[in-house]
Amino acid sequence: MSIWTLHTYSTSQYRTQLATNLNAISELAKKRLLTAVDRIQDNTTLIASRTQLRRQLGLYGLDQSETSVLAMNRILTDANAGMSEILNILIFDPDGQFVTSSIRVDDVVNPKLEDFGGRRIFLMHDRGLMVRSVAKLNFDGRDVGYLVVDFTARFILDLVSDVTGLGKTGEWLFALRDEQGDAVFAVPLKYDRDAAFRRTVPKDRIDIPITQAMLGHETLLEHAPDYLGEPVMASTRYLPSMDWGLVAKINEAEVAEIIGEANKFLLYIGLGIVGAAMFAGIWVAGMIARPIEQLRVSTERLSAGDFDIEPIDAGWREAKDLASSFSEMAGSLYDLRENLQEKVAERTHELDEVNRQLMELSVRDPLTGVHNRRYITQRLDEEFARTRRYNGRLGVAILDIDHFKKINDTHGHAAGDEVLIGLAFCVEHALRSSDLFGRVGGEEFCIVIPEAEYEGVVLLLERIREEIKGLPFQFEGKSISVTCSVGVAFLDEEILSSTTLVECADKALYHAKSTGRNKLVVYSDIPKDELEASTPSNIG
Repeated sequence: MSIWTLHTYSTSQYRTQLATNLNAISELAKKRLLTAVDRIQDNTTLIASRTQLRRQLGLYGLDQSETSVLAMNRILTDANAGMSEILNILIFDPDGQFVTSSIRVDDVVNPKLEDFGGRRIFLMHDRGLMVRSVAKLNFDGRDVGYLVVDFTARFILDLVSDVTGLGKTGEWLFALRDEQGDAVFAVPLKYDRDAAFRRTVPKDRIDIPITQAMLGHETLLEHAPDYLGEPVMASTRYLPSMDWGLVAKINEAEVAEIIGEANKFLLYIGLGIVGAAMFAGIWVAGMIARPIEQLRVSTERLSAGDFDIEPIDAGWREAKDLASSFSEMAGSLYDLRENLQEKVAERTHELDEVNRQLMELSVRDPLTGVHNRRYITQRLDEEFARTRRYNGRLGVAILDIDHFKKINDTHGHAAGDEVLIGLAFCVEHALRSSDLFGRVGGEEFCIVIPEAEYEGVVLLLERIREEIKGLPFQFEGKSISVTCSVGVAFLDEEILSSTTLVECADKALYHAKSTGRNKLVVYSDIPKDELEASTPSNIG
């Protein structure tokens, strides 16, 4: 009974450990997908933030000018060249009519307007698997069209092809939802290489793991049928923003095989214990029975009047040796359990470290290492609310590199990247630890300054501008002179949102650009007539 109980308990523990590992692997895979999607959103935002692109699309909507199309095509080609994961960039007008693209295509199908009204990112398979990202373009307070960026879906294929930790029969299932609401597989399957966008699972088959994933249930299923009807252990994940389902699975037959191999050692221990117990039992029984039998014979002889009784010998050393053997066995089992717990703790620590690194990557600009637009926007909203609540002070500065396109055109994009990295390093190390700094556009950076005093902020920004002007940029033996223009706005009673505060700083930046560049302009210092006449655009 003890051996049977130990076998049952160890089987349950090994199965729990396999389930925990499967859950951890699927959770890590989900975070990898979310990080890749965030990167796609950031790249799309960087392209959509180009003011000159939005301005030219706005002009095109007024006069259908070929000059505007050529200008937009140059901008898209330049953006496409700088991002290797982009397949194509397309521009559509507000009615969904194709305008231009970075790579010429002859069979563009005008999308339905509702295609742009729902999710911002979705999977396409017209020309092979790819991820399409859509952003609405706005200029001067009006919608001027849509930006559509097609990215390679290699990160999805790389994920499902990596079956590390899933054993010999394990695989990844990745699915979307079709028009009928059924789950349709988006990648080839291990046992059906032609399954991509052909094989579906009906939505009413809620016993199948991929259907559970598409229902938004993140759970562990045991002995559940897979798409072939084979019983599997599966961990389901759901990405609601993209309506994607992900499943990591391993066949139950392999799970039983793994547990059986792990239990062999315990089985050998159990058989050893049974053999030792039987031997000890026979030996102890003999040691006890012999003295008792001698006592019985001696008692009968005493009853018969025979007092010539031999001494009765009995020893208990064998029992002590048996107890020592059991203690050693218990120690071995204890060491085995401690080693298992140490391995689990080590694996948990590794997963926590990977999660921390993924979280850090999601809020950082991949080129400069400073915070990205999404993080700066979120923190600015928090600082704005805090400042309003406690009647504090807040300033926002927009810094833009002068003639940055000329640097790219003259020295190449690699030189432009070096300038962005060096400038970001210079500014970040000149700010206080309480200030927020990030890249919000191609060559545009934002500084959020809590508890901002007018004189102190102006002195700080002037010092940063002068330091940037004096930075010794060198690329391939050539010197590159860099200057920047800065616009800054301070929170006052007339500014009712963080978006308006950023717009005021952007107008101050435009004024700095249009009046000579390489200068700092405070929004509140701009004459009202000049402010009303200004219209922000990407001067460079």
